[in-house]
Parts: sequence; C-alpha cells; structure tokens
Amino acid sequence: MKIAELPVPEQVKEILLRMGIAELYPPQAEAIQAGVLEGKNLVLASPTASGKTLIAELCSLKHVLERNGKAVYLTPLRALANEKFDEFKKYAGISKADGRRVSVGISTGDFDSNDPWLGRYDIIVSTNEKADSLLRHRAKWMEDISLIVADEVHLLNEAERGPTLEVVLARLMQINPSIQILALSATINNVEEIAAWLKAQYVITEWRPVTLKEGILLHEEIQYKDGDARKIDRKTANPVINLVLNTIKTGGQALVFASTRQNSVAWAKKIADYTAEALSKPLKRALEHEAEKILSAGERTRISESLAALVKCGAAFHHAGLGGAHRHIIEDLFRHGKIKALTATPTLAFGVNLPARTVIIQDYRRWEPGYGYYPISVLEYKQMAGRAGRPKYDKVGEAVLVAKTADEADYLMSSYVLAHPERIWSRLAVERIIRGHVLATIASDFAHTENGIYDFFAKTFYAHQYDVKAIKSIIAKILRYLYDEEMLEVFGNEIYATKFGKRVSELYIDPASAVVIRDALSRKPECLTEFSLLHLIAHTPDMEPVMRPH
Repeated sequence: MKIAELPVPEQVKEILLRMGIAELYPPQAEAIQAGVLEGKNLVLASPTASGKTLIAELCSLKHVLERNGKAVYLTPLRALANEKFDEFKKYAGISKADGRRVSVGISTGDFDSNDPWLGRYDIIVSTNEKADSLLRHRAKWMEDISLIVADEVHLLNEAERGPTLEVVLARLMQINPSIQILALSATINNVEEIAAWLKAQYVITEWRPVTLKEGILLHEEIQYKDGDARKIDRKTANPVINLVLNTIKTGGQALVFASTRQNSVAWAKKIADYTAEALSKPLKRALEHEAEKILSAGERTRISESLAALVKCGAAFHHAGLGGAHRHIIEDLFRHGKIKALTATPTLAFGVNLPARTVIIQDYRRWEPGYGYYPISVLEYKQMAGRAGRPKYDKVGEAVLVAKTADEADYLMSSYVLAHPERIWSRLAVERIIRGHVLATIASDFAHTENGIYDFFAKTFYAHQYDVKAIKSIIAKILRYLYDEEMLEVFGNEIYATKFGKRVSELYIDPASAVVIRDALSRKPECLTEFSLLHLIAHTPDMEPVMRPH
C-alpha cells in the first residue's frame, strides 16, 4: 500500500514522504485493512522493526485531526517513553481544523500528582505506572481520551508490570466504553485471547524487513537454526570478542546483551581493548569530541568517566543507571554507526530501537537482586534476537546465543532458538499485587459496593482467562484487611476510603507498606534519624525481592 493511498490528512502524508517512506510494510498494510484507521480495536503482533509504531502514529493523528480526539501512548519503560515522545514530535507542526498545531506531551514521573497541564496536549506519552497514578488521582482530562495505544502488551505476562497495564486498560474501558484500543505486541501464542478480551481484531505476522538468522556460538563456530554453520576468525581466546571483531571487520555493528549492569560494563571494557584498532583516524577524532561531551553532560562520575574512555575506543555500555543525557549521546552514536560495539542489559530489548547487524546473547540467565540468576523466557530471547539487522543497511541480521559446552549448545538450540514464545497469562490474582488496585478502585470512586468492585475486576484479562469467581475470595480477604487497617469504612452497603486509605492510594505504595510505616511512627520513637527512616522503608513489602519460579 502506497503512502499516497492512505486515508489520512495530506499534511501527514507529506511528512512521511519527506522521511523517505513511500510504501507501507506488509504488517502495516494488514493493520490498515483490518480497520484500525476506521476506529476498530486492533492487536498488532509482529517482530521488532516491522513498523508497529508508524501505525500508532497514523492512528493517533487520525483521532486528533479528524475526530477532535486525544491519544495516549502507554509504554513499560521511561527510556521507551522518551524515545516515542521524540518520534511523535515530528508531527508537532501540523495544523488542526481550529488553526492550532498538534501538541505532544510526556509524563513519566511523580506518581503523587494529577498533572492537569497534560490536558492541553493532543498526544500524550506515558508509562503504564504513571497512567495508573493519573487514574487514581482522577485526572479529568483522561475522560477525553479517544485512543489508547498499549505498547509491548505482551508484558501482561510480567509479574510486576503486567497487572498495572491490565488494570489501566480495564479502567479506561470502564471510563470510556467507546475508546479505541491499539495493542502492539511481539509475536506470541495467544494473541487471539488478548484480542477477544479487548474486543479487537488481530493481525499476526512473522514478517521482518531484514532476514534473521539465529544460531549458537560454541568456541569458534556458529551453528544456525537452518542447519548452516560458519567459522569465525580466532583473534583472541574469547569467542564473544572474536564474533564482535568479525562483525566490525565486515562493516557491521554488534550488540551484546549481558545479565547485569556490572557485566555490561565489564564486557564493554573487554571489547574496547580490541575495537580501537578498527577505527579510522577521522572517526577517532570524532569520538574523542563525543567523549568530551559525555564528561561535560551532567555531573562527572565514575560511570561517566568509564563511558567516555570506552567511547574513544568505539565501544559503550547502555543500562538503566545511565543519565538521560549520556543515554541520548550513546544511542545517537550507535544509530549513526560511530560506536561499533554496544553492551546492554536485557531491558534494552523491550523498546529502545537500537538494531545491530549482530546480536550476541552472552548469558541466557538473568540476575534479579535479592533472588539470583534465573533463565530468561523464550519471549525475552526472541525480543533480544529481534534487534538483529538494521533496515536499509543489512540484508541479514544475526542473533547468536553463546554456549560453553556441546550439551549447553543443544539445550539452547532446543529451548530458545527452536522454541515458540510462551502463552501470556494474567498475573493479577496475587494478593500482594491486587491489594493496591482494590484500594484504588474504591479510593478513586470507581466503585463503592462489593458487587461494583467485582464488576470492575470482571473486565480484566484475568477474569477473561479464568473466571471472576476465582478472584472473588482474594478480593473479599483484601477488603477485610483494608477495613481492619482503617483504610476503608462502611456506611450501609457502601464502602468508602478513609483519609489514610486515599493517601496510600495516591502515593502509589502497597497498603501493607503503609501499615508498616504507620505502625512504626505511631510508637513515637524517641530518636528518629534519617538512617532509622531508611531502615523503616527498607523493611516494607515494597522493598522485598520478587520471588520467581526457578
């Protein structure tokens, strides 16, 4: 489908054509044919870099320019929210029917605010948690939302982030039954089930703009999924570094996923010892200038000094501990091909668009503080592998898992490369998780009777997959707990939040954490220091490690 044929305003087409986009990718054309621009709900499940964001942009502009609506784009991560905000800003010059220009806003922080200023914007980018917080504060402008875009909707499966996204979507469907929902997902097994919950059409495709080759690296040989194999030059004793150097030698870039922040820095340092030799003199001079920019951007720290030293060698690391300015510099350098090797933690796989010719997954285990190592899911692996191949630059992208033994190579091939992503299951029905959502339902005036609360949770993905009866006993237990802890009060058949309950909900903390803090402070300790307050906070359930199945 040609851009000129799209049923969108001419101003939008002109911007896309100026960007060099003349024709839609097949998944994008399928989404248009499914009626997404006509207001139909849609779940679009396709690989990384297949153009899902463009459909969200077209849909948002359709609402703003032709329906006088308001669009909200939900993301799981702040870094991803910032990236999407930057992408939407290119449309800020378009004029609306009333003569005003399209405005784009972003809100990712401060959960104790209703941010009324956001109501001025036509397109708002937000994290899932911030959107939940705004709903708890009953931000009036949220009633005007006509389109909600849920990015990375497969994260419904994640124990911590999933329930928040699930409740936000259910709440918005409750506030505005006519709202259009566009859910963007990786390719998963039960897309149809998510679509049925959202009353949506669905498009499932494996199409990618760049062919993906997946394989296992054992010593100096890569064994591919299709049975092919290739040897890599042995320049060092480390197979990962050898593969990185092999990629750079042939004009590509490498992205190495490490299990922890510390490991990502350590790998970047190992790789940088060799990448400097592959840089031309003009590129070395340019990178020295960029290293100075890193040191002058924000406070000079050990991290910024390490990063600047690595950038001079054409390598870098990327993790959540980087400041915003440093992250932007690194991302721009990698996108423009100046940084040849980038190491990152797995969170980079969810969202931030930094493709590389070769993706190396150095460890199939992930580190969780307070818990230890656990194997990543097939879905996480597929997300990381999906970063391989740069559209317009590479004909083939390569995703490689690293094995230490032949047995481990067989395990990785069968358990990850040849495996299908897991089904998505709701994670809502855990007492610790649902406690705050039950309180928020009452404190934010969404329901004031027991049946009203059950009716709301009947709209969730959990109730769609199982049965609301399965969650009723948990909700009843939580209501009793919240009443006993003086967060709720009852008048006849109606339930209301006390001042304490409302404040706990607004502060976006676990009610059980609020009880720990209240009980400790009510004892009126004689000597209250900053250290004792920190000790108290560390003792709350919000700070406990997340237990995961082994």
